[in-house]
Amino acid sequence: MKKILSSLVLTFFFVAPAYGDGKLDSFLEKLKSIKTLKIVFSQETKLPVAGDTVDLYGGVIYYEKPSKFRWEYTKGSDIYLVSNGEYLETVFPSDNQCQITELDTKSELFPLFQILNNPENFKKLFKIVKIEESRNFETVELKPTYENSIFEKIILLIDKDCNLKAFKTVQIDKTFATYVIKSWKENVKLSENLFKITPCSLSSSK
Repeated sequence: MKKILSSLVLTFFFVAPAYGDGKLDSFLEKLKSIKTLKIVFSQETKLPVAGDTVDLYGGVIYYEKPSKFRWEYTKGSDIYLVSNGEYLETVFPSDNQCQITELDTKSELFPLFQILNNPENFKKLFKIVKIEESRNFETVELKPTYENSIFEKIILLIDKDCNLKAFKTVQIDKTFATYVIKSWKENVKLSENLFKITPCSLSSSK
């Protein structure tokens, strides 16, 4: 589980086919004006080796463009990840371990952050496999175009107001994860201390 959660920066809907990407384009246009975000989410993860077992999590993401973020779990795990835009720190408090790595803005960066960082380059980073529409939602299936991605498929669920309500990831090892957005607050004031990376030791964790 440690490896799976670390690799985050380290699923679901029955719809009818539609054409065009109106809600997607509007969503991407809205992202261009976002400088900071606070996202509260719930997560379901299914591992290929665990059969039908589903692990449940809750968490919060603080984000500042470009590539600064803090991903904390508030339920199901005490792992957290911090990026200052150049380096990524992953902390495992229960195991008294952590690691710092250079941030790869493509192959190692979680797809949501890639989209937030570069909405204008969305169609260069991802191939749109299909877009389907129901009465209230548009579902967009994506495939990364860059090399060495651990993700095989990404699915976005965009509502009628062009807001992201959920997203799903499928990794190449068939790990499935679904993230449901409980709260999405744009351009909020965030302390730079949220994105501060300190020497990798337990004392650097919270």
